[in-house]
Amino acid sequence: MLDSGVVWAVVSQPRLLVLLGLTVLVAGPIGVRISPGRRRLGVLFVLTLGAVLAATVTTGEFRPSWGGMRSYLDGFAHPAYVIGGFGSSREKIANLGLFLPLGFLAARLWPRPLAVLAALAALTFGIELWQALIGRGGDAVDVLHNTVGALVGVGVARLWKR
Repeated sequence: MLDSGVVWAVVSQPRLLVLLGLTVLVAGPIGVRISPGRRRLGVLFVLTLGAVLAATVTTGEFRPSWGGMRSYLDGFAHPAYVIGGFGSSREKIANLGLFLPLGFLAARLWPRPLAVLAALAALTFGIELWQALIGRGGDAVDVLHNTVGALVGVGVARLWKR
């Protein structure tokens, strides 16, 4: 069941709503350019990507911080920090689930699973870097969880093909 506070937090952010609206506008034309057998997958991928971006790259208050970026990047220098407590909280589990559908849909659209995984890992790295810059607190741990979620999605897509 969705918490009404979460729903209100989403619909009360104009930036987020604009990003979601742009995603819907972009999804249709992209779907037309994809081969007929994979149009639905293409549109679903774009809509899912838009939802992920809307949830992760917008903020209520823009507070740019170079210090936040340094702290984020320093997190990668400590493997115990990145790996420790893997999947130990609801937020970490949510980060796994956030990129699972993207991994699944991307792997169904493009035949190179390693390239898909690399692209999604780069995407999550960039999202977290952006979050660190805008004051949302990017975290190296989130990169690992998102990438593992993408890996699971790619794996499920590979099994689906068989």
